[in-house]
Amino acid sequence: MLNLMKIIFKAISLQFILISAVYANICDDTQVVAQILKQAKIVKLEQSLIDCKLDPVDNSNMIMAYAQWIPVKGHPEEGNYALDLFKFNPKNLKVIYHYAVAERMVSDAISLNSIELDTANYKVTDSNRALGLRLNYSGHSQPFPFSMQLLNLYDLKNKQQILDSLIVTRNRAEIDMHCNADIEERASTLVMRSTQTKKYTDILVNSKIKRYQTQVINEDCQEVNHHSSQQRFVLKFDGKKYQFPKSFKDEYQYR
Repeated sequence: MLNLMKIIFKAISLQFILISAVYANICDDTQVVAQILKQAKIVKLEQSLIDCKLDPVDNSNMIMAYAQWIPVKGHPEEGNYALDLFKFNPKNLKVIYHYAVAERMVSDAISLNSIELDTANYKVTDSNRALGLRLNYSGHSQPFPFSMQLLNLYDLKNKQQILDSLIVTRNRAEIDMHCNADIEERASTLVMRSTQTKKYTDILVNSKIKRYQTQVINEDCQEVNHHSSQQRFVLKFDGKKYQFPKSFKDEYQYR
């Protein structure tokens, strides 16, 4: 019986991989994207960010995240991104689900460069699996290079953003433009716990932090003074959104 279950699981996994490969580049086709957006009465603009992935809950459908730049009137270089989430049938391009997210995505001195759907199993309740979206940002200062990735979670059933701007990776440095630099790298992973708050699964955030310097040694730029540490905390649902512990909020939530 166990071997049979393993065979079935492998077959399902293989089917998912094969279907994913067939439709992997569907959202690179501007006509496909335009047809999907037209059904929601959205006109595709040049300054937009898009990502598509197979729906992990129903592999006959695709999920598309579309972020469109909304400029400030009279100041086109200022603004933010409006996000729309779609589910559609890749065979006939019919939209079967549309969620216009109320919360805007910031892009200012730290620029939003790309978005990535995250279809990991964020099972927030026994019957509800949240959808993740990762936002990739970078700064523009050469003496102070900076990049980060944020994670948002969306409850598609209730059309609600339930996790706002968790910084899952952050890399920053202070450099003299030659070799001498102070560097910090932080990467976080999420674990769905067995405990719940307000009937939603608690989420454990595990972070690994590396700090080091680069210096010229024997005419070669080398890494020195390595220091590693870890941090961990739990995100708990308050009935509307997952909340950050006060002691970690400033360091882990981008605002």
